Amino acid sequence: MTPHPCPPPQAGEGFPPLPEAHPPIRSLRDIEALERVPLESRIFSWNVNDWIRRGWDRDPAKVALHFLQHADPDETPDSVTYEELRRRSTQAANLFHSLGMGPADAVLFLLPTLPQLYYTQFGGLATGVACCVNWMLKPAQVLDLVRSAGTRVLVVLGPTPGFEIWENVQSIRDQLPPSVKLLSVQALGGEKIPGSDFDTLCAGQPGDRLLFERKVTPDDIAGYVHSGGTTGSPKLVKLTHRGFSFKCWANAVIADFLPDDAVFATHPHFHIAGFFGRGILPVAYGMTMVSPSPLGARDRNFITRHWKLVEKYRITHFGGVPTTLSLLAKNPPKGEDISRLKPHGTAGSAALPAEIGREFERMIGIRTLLIYGSTETTQSICQPPRNGEPRYGSSGIRFPYSEVKAVKLDRDGEIERECAVGEPGVVVIKGPSVTPGYMNPKHNQGVFTRDGYFKSGDIGRFDADGYLWITGRVKDLIIRSGHNIEPAIIEDTLLKHPDVVLVAAVGKPDAYAGELPICYVQLVKGSGTSGEELAAFALERISERAAAPREVIVLERMPLTDIEKPDKVKLRQDAAERAYRAALGEALETDFSVSVRPDETHGTVVNIGLLTGDAAARAGLERRAHEVMKAYAVHYVIQ
Repeated sequence: MTPHPCPPPQAGEGFPPLPEAHPPIRSLRDIEALERVPLESRIFSWNVNDWIRRGWDRDPAKVALHFLQHADPDETPDSVTYEELRRRSTQAANLFHSLGMGPADAVLFLLPTLPQLYYTQFGGLATGVACCVNWMLKPAQVLDLVRSAGTRVLVVLGPTPGFEIWENVQSIRDQLPPSVKLLSVQALGGEKIPGSDFDTLCAGQPGDRLLFERKVTPDDIAGYVHSGGTTGSPKLVKLTHRGFSFKCWANAVIADFLPDDAVFATHPHFHIAGFFGRGILPVAYGMTMVSPSPLGARDRNFITRHWKLVEKYRITHFGGVPTTLSLLAKNPPKGEDISRLKPHGTAGSAALPAEIGREFERMIGIRTLLIYGSTETTQSICQPPRNGEPRYGSSGIRFPYSEVKAVKLDRDGEIERECAVGEPGVVVIKGPSVTPGYMNPKHNQGVFTRDGYFKSGDIGRFDADGYLWITGRVKDLIIRSGHNIEPAIIEDTLLKHPDVVLVAAVGKPDAYAGELPICYVQLVKGSGTSGEELAAFALERISERAAAPREVIVLERMPLTDIEKPDKVKLRQDAAERAYRAALGEALETDFSVSVRPDETHGTVVNIGLLTGDAAARAGLERRAHEVMKAYAVHYVIQ
């Protein structure tokens, strides 16, 4: 069948102009005021491609993306205008269509942050379903995801020094479904593969129009994004055009994104914060993105040169994961012009210690707002009001047109009642950006209530003003610097050791990474295997280094629950006590006690006992203890 040319809509053909300002958000009352207008009146299109095209068309000559290789403000960037971004993305869409990709098929890509990452993502959204996969995964995991996603086109980085992406894919190439078309990207001094080179094949396609027609409905799937573990066996979350379109409006209003803004693109696109927050959203508003390195914030130079990059590229939004922010708090500006930064920034992916938020307000006058959300909610769903109180330690107020509640669940996992003000419960969410479910139907079991609420797995409470305070997790995920680590991958690995009888992996508090994975093991009777040997055993066999346990603690007897499972509540308390005892010991240099206990209001409380009766000495010890504990996102009491 001969394809019919279908030019993308042009500016002025049904696209309203981009906003020049957003209303202030000071409290929940401003959210409720927004909701007095029907949602349908807010969303000009339920096709996310229209939001992207509107951003392309605002100023075609404007730079959309600056790409650096070494996070060096003096290097010459590879800059892509909106006109080129549109042309290259349209060429990619036509190429994918010519390779047999349809609306229900996926283009799956394993790419670091390169221009081709964006062309592939936007081309995939236009043609079918876009799916970015963690390029650091092992071959068997990649193969599983390729099959799960219904992949038609696979785009990967070709042979490149410092990366093993191509080699990993080649090791499973014979096992790929025959229908999968493999394309390679030449970049970063890598090798060009004739016959599969992405740029060469795209150049043979028109970039001024789409060679196919596609009817998009709001509930069509637009993307698959990882959840439930960026290490281990990630689950693919289905995200819809409805969800992305809604969040294009809502995130911009809540965070105050406007066309003249410039942001760092440091999140990998296999996380929702990269795929949407530093992919779709900035382009939908015609903003400028700056990628400091193919490795994003993982590039060590990004921290040391951060403020110089802010100055050179006139960055307007400050933010990042708590790991990055904790380092920046210790590396303040040294005379750089950062005056274009807005007075509010954001932190996400893990708890941000309240003291770090206060430090940035003191240091650079910016209130760093801790956002709450997940892949399943298409990124953030709560945020402190940008023009109101940050209430450091809280995750703020809900997004408009969305329900976020703390509830008590019955034994069947259904909502029994909504929690009172200040009462902790399971956080449940409903709204236009919530996923319809996971790609694998078995992962949907127990995730939604009968009336459609998504059960986040987090424990939280709401204060009288509607601020959410996360106090714990129902799930056992270990969150290390934004990496969601499933304990099972660690436990299953160590259980392969012939001397291990029982094993439990938990998160140990860490001032830098938030949590570090550690393991408790019980060995066969008479074994002389050490914790160090077991840690080395795990490191050799676990697919990503972030999940490898830093410490393996050998126990004579594993604490068990009534149903004979390792008691992770006790083990998490023990891990926390070990962490805080070690940190305080270096600072106090005297006898003290530490106990970690559950707390109804705060989730967890750390009790620090100073064993001295001398008032003057005690005052100094208290100051040092406060200095240590302010780096942790936990409530503590000095006794």
